[in-house]
This record gives sequence, C-alpha cells and structure tokens, in this order.
Amino acid sequence: MTRATNAGRAARGSLVCAGLLLGLGGCGSELPSGDAQGGSGGTGGAVFAPPPPTGGASGAGGLSGTGGAGGLSGTGGMAGAAGSGGTAGMAGSGGTGATGGTGGSGGTGGGTPGDFYDGDPAKPVVVSDEVACDDNSGAWNLSLNGRDAIVDYPCGKHEGAKMTFFLNLHGTTPVNAHQYQRGYFSIHKYRNSHNFIVVTPSSVVEQWGNGDGGVDLPFLLNLIDWVYAEFAAFEIDAMWVGGHSWGSIYTNTFVCRAEVAAKVKGAVLMSGGMGYPACASNISVIASTAEMDIGPLPSQGSTPTSHGCDASQMDMLGNNEHTFWPNCDPGFVHANYRMLGKMHASFMDDVVVEKIADEIKSTVP
Repeated sequence: MTRATNAGRAARGSLVCAGLLLGLGGCGSELPSGDAQGGSGGTGGAVFAPPPPTGGASGAGGLSGTGGAGGLSGTGGMAGAAGSGGTAGMAGSGGTGATGGTGGSGGTGGGTPGDFYDGDPAKPVVVSDEVACDDNSGAWNLSLNGRDAIVDYPCGKHEGAKMTFFLNLHGTTPVNAHQYQRGYFSIHKYRNSHNFIVVTPSSVVEQWGNGDGGVDLPFLLNLIDWVYAEFAAFEIDAMWVGGHSWGSIYTNTFVCRAEVAAKVKGAVLMSGGMGYPACASNISVIASTAEMDIGPLPSQGSTPTSHGCDASQMDMLGNNEHTFWPNCDPGFVHANYRMLGKMHASFMDDVVVEKIADEIKSTVP
C-alpha cells in the first residue's frame, strides 16, 4: 500500500476578521438539540452564523519457425509479444516438410490501467499514515500542530484515482462541539461512491477568524497543504469549501483568497444569509437555507448565465425545494435549496446532501 508522507507547512499570513454587515450583533450557537436548535442572539441582535487511457500497443508478431530437417515438419512460429497490459499472441502453426512454420500472431493491445474512480489497479491502494480510511467515529482523528480536524477519505482506491477535496467549516458553537458540522452536512458518507476527501476542522474560538488572534487562517492553509501532500498519490482535481452559518460567511471570503484561488472550484453556502463570493465568476456556487432560518438565500444573479447554464428550473427533493440551472459549461454547477420545515441548525436531509454530492461530482472532468 502507498503511504503518503506527512508534510507540515509553515504558517502563513494572518486573517483580518471580517466585520458583519447590516449592523448585526453576535452570533448564537449552531449546535442542534434533537433535530435542531437555533442559537440565542448576541448583543445587538441575531447574526447570520455565518477518454480513459488507451490500451497498450499490439505486440510484434512471432518469428517464423525453422524448416524441418530431412523433410520433418517445421516448428511453429513463436508467439507474438503481449501488448502493454495485454495478452500474448498465439503461436504460429508448424510448417510441413522442409517449410518453416508461420509467424505467431501479434499480442493484443493492453487494457485501461484503471477506471476513473478506483485508480490504476496495477498500483497500490492509497492509505494515510495518520488516519484510517474507515474511521466512522466522528471524533477528531487528526492533530496538526496542535489543531484538531476530522479526516474522511475513501477506502480501497488506488494511486491515480481522481479525488475532490471538500473543506467543511462549522458555524458558531463552543469549541468542544465543532464536530457537529460533520453531522449537519454529512458529505463524508459519499467519500467512497463519489471519491471525496472531506476534512472538518475546528477553530480555536467559536467563530472562524473572529477573535482567534490571527491563527485560524494559517491553520487552514497548512491543513490544505497537508491534504495535498498526504494524498499526493491520488489525483486531486478540485477543492470545494463549504460552511454552515458563520462558516458560510467565512467561506464567502476564504474561497476568493489568492492562496487557494488555483485550487478552489466551488463553494457550498449553508444558511449564511445573502452573502455571495466576490470571485463567483470563477467558481460554482450551491446555496441552502431552512424555511425557518434567520436569513434568506443569496441571489445567484447572472452568474449561472455567465457559466453557460440554461434558465433555472425547480423540483422537489422530499420536503426540499431544489432550484437548479441545467446544462452549465463543463466544470460549473449552480443550485439552491430551501429546506421546508427546518430551523437554522436542523441537519440537512440525506437526499439533499446526496444531491449536492452528485452536483459536485458532475463538475469533475
């Protein structure tokens, strides 16, 4: 099995905490009680918490057999060499009398080195030195320079398998409850079927970049570097960032940072109010809100049209309104979800999470 190296990266930069719009006050906890529980408002009012590889060439034909001595039958020609990844050709037939045998047929061309999702079966399965691929405990399973994260990645995938990396950011909650985000947006359930590497990290404070002393941003950049180094044997084609509540507000600006611009292909904004990434012309955007939420859905505006999408359509996914813009240019997807009967911190229905997973997967080349 391939084990990736552990690559710590030096901390970089510091984040200037973004101020909140509309004169809103502090943010309440996002931690649900039972199905859901909205947080209490802070001073001044409630805040939006935030062509597969081709086969090998055919083998060369076998050499002709030598003539038989004294009229005996000649020997058969040698079998053709196997093509790359293919099988050897058949041996030629023996000649009669002094005539040599015919040459063997060429070997068949090799097959594909592995399908799109599982990687090259001729190469090792990729595993992390630090995190088991089947860890479903939901507990912190990575400590990086003293900072916690939950890492979920697929089992049984070989080198070269294409992956999408999803950074899953929590909203306003006590530090010891930040792992709720893995349950709220449980995209890790689709790590094997959709080839996702999902990382759910923890801020040092209740809200990303708010009163953190400038340490959250360097941690996240270091964590991203760790993922790309630890899973270098995979082919990570895209990075998505998503966040709930305050995590959504933080995502709006984080996805546009120069340090990650070359990697980020999309954002999932969950119950984060009307904010929309300034760099949306370069990325996909999927947004959601609950029916009894503290803020409306952001407007997708003309961005889907600029990405070649057709006019919006709507359908129902269980008890969830799903607005989508079909037939976008390759690499782009846009969708909105309004989750009926839910409050701000009610966990997303599996049908919604699965559909978002499908939409993200549809952007992979």
